[in-house]
Amino acid sequence: AQKVNDPWVVPPAFADYYKEEQFEPVQKQLQAFARAYGQGDGFHFARAANELRDSLRALSPSIYPTESQLRLEYFYNHFDGFYRAAWAYGIALLLLAIAHMRARSGGVLRMAGISLAVLGLLFHGAAITMRCMIAGRPPVTNMYESIIWVSFAVTLFGMIFLARYRAPIYLLASLPVSLVALLLVHQMPIAMPSSIDPLVPVLRDNFWLTIHVLTITLGYAAFALAMGFGHILLWRYAWNPAAARADQPMHFWLYRVLQLGVLLLAAGTILGGVWANYSWGRFWGWDPKETWALIALLCYILTLHGRLAGWWTQFGLVVASVVCFLAVLMAWYGVNFILGKGLHSYGFGIGGESYVYSFVVLDLIFVAFATWRYRASKGRRPPSSPTSLQSETVAA
Repeated sequence: AQKVNDPWVVPPAFADYYKEEQFEPVQKQLQAFARAYGQGDGFHFARAANELRDSLRALSPSIYPTESQLRLEYFYNHFDGFYRAAWAYGIALLLLAIAHMRARSGGVLRMAGISLAVLGLLFHGAAITMRCMIAGRPPVTNMYESIIWVSFAVTLFGMIFLARYRAPIYLLASLPVSLVALLLVHQMPIAMPSSIDPLVPVLRDNFWLTIHVLTITLGYAAFALAMGFGHILLWRYAWNPAAARADQPMHFWLYRVLQLGVLLLAAGTILGGVWANYSWGRFWGWDPKETWALIALLCYILTLHGRLAGWWTQFGLVVASVVCFLAVLMAWYGVNFILGKGLHSYGFGIGGESYVYSFVVLDLIFVAFATWRYRASKGRRPPSSPTSLQSETVAA
């Protein structure tokens, strides 16, 4: 596929690249194109568009997209796979939630929900694949692409863990995260434009950058799944603390997701140092992006180590799975959109702060409420042994 490395040339800049006799016909065709559009003349609009296409191809035949590339981009824009995926995820989530509440008689709904989630994942993956084919590169350039990639990976991880542990709760944790992420990028087209833009020079032809970004964002996806899982468990702790404490498998499944996230984030951070050494001549420089990635990694390492060592109970693990994601949010969004400082300026942007602030405040209130309910119930039933997870991990 042809790489989108150069910016589009706007008509007033034609003279900087072409002779007047070359671009004069293009300007006339553009005027005819705009005039037909304004008059609602479909016949002359189509003819002007075809003539303009041929003239533009004649100006730069080596870089102008082929017919197959144009058809692919046309199909991508009209297929709207992310929109279809959001609908499939939403309906699948509804069916799985109903099936979860009707545990004994929800088998049909559960299978229907899983099937729809698979369909949504196929829509999602197809849209990302087409976008990569059009751009000639992986989705690593901006916040929009990282969100659609992370939301895809969240549901993919949910599917993998579902297949491994036969636990549909993984989809109940992953689908809301993916759904909200897709809806969010569609609600903020100015802050997160979906256009396929050229790469800045530092991002071009860099193998280590691609591997680093894809790996570290897969780590974000695993932690986003753990965050969704943690919310489900916190909800159970808030309304039925005794039952939540007794549900050992749920805590073990959450622990497994956190382990995956730590592995991916650690690998992605190290690969980021390799890329930094390749691009800037040093492995580590305490850039805000690097610093917050390390902070997020240390938060989760402390969470896993503390639980395994018995420093806190299962409830502490659940709370950490939610609260530690705020460090990921800062490394992923905050550095680029709030701090706006450092060498990673290619990812900077503005917008969406109100959504993020609202999420953080409401989430902390929810965590505080669940903690209060948990503490209030401790006098009625002793907490689970802090070493139970250690024995489960060894047995697994």
